[in-house]
Amino acid sequence: MRILVVSDIHANLAAFDAVLHKTRADRDAVLCLGDLVGYGPDPRECIARAAEHCTVVLGGNHDLAAGGVTDLSYFADHARIALEWTRPQLSPEDSAYLSKLPLKTTYEDLLLSHGSPENPIWGYVFSQTDAEAAFAQGDFTRCFFGHTHLPSFFLASREPQGTVSYQIGYGKPDSTIETGRENLRVLLNPGSIGFPRDQADAHHFLKYHHAAARYAFFDTESGLWQFKRLEYDMRKTAKRMKLLGLW
Repeated sequence: MRILVVSDIHANLAAFDAVLHKTRADRDAVLCLGDLVGYGPDPRECIARAAEHCTVVLGGNHDLAAGGVTDLSYFADHARIALEWTRPQLSPEDSAYLSKLPLKTTYEDLLLSHGSPENPIWGYVFSQTDAEAAFAQGDFTRCFFGHTHLPSFFLASREPQGTVSYQIGYGKPDSTIETGRENLRVLLNPGSIGFPRDQADAHHFLKYHHAAARYAFFDTESGLWQFKRLEYDMRKTAKRMKLLGLW
């Protein structure tokens, strides 16, 4: 089975639709790792797309805040302003949907978590120390997570002498990770659909007025994970965000 893995859509419908359209013939399931809303101008539409297309949908910190579960005081100013705008845009059904999304779950033999499985609502995985804390949360082999907006991988290999070595890196587009090796545990982040935070994509948007969505594919038979990048035109979305005071 070929699984599309997405995260941190953040109400960017142009990006979400571009990825769904591009991958429609290549996927058997879709796993969404949370944060459907926040920052962008299309929260209701992105909720509807996720409900229609995704096999599993996790909630993120922005989703719970928009659904009224988490207090907005926890957020930085720009994120809080976007959530203050988002809340009244949602229907009661939208709010209830977001408020009930799980932050962590399993799918087949995969652990899915919005943030670190140690703290799925607020926990980030940036470093080896973060990864060690995440790996301590159970005996999972593969965990897919989001929240950082950075495509990344954290591999823990148990050596014959019993020690554990780590490999950490940035997920370059079309690079692959073999997750089926013996004595290997992995934490994998597809990056953000709506607002990637790597410097290369930020520079590309400023120079060419196009943005790039980041996502990944996972093959359950081969155990192969592949990082992906898709450019799309964000000019209309950016203009609307500026008019609405979201940018």
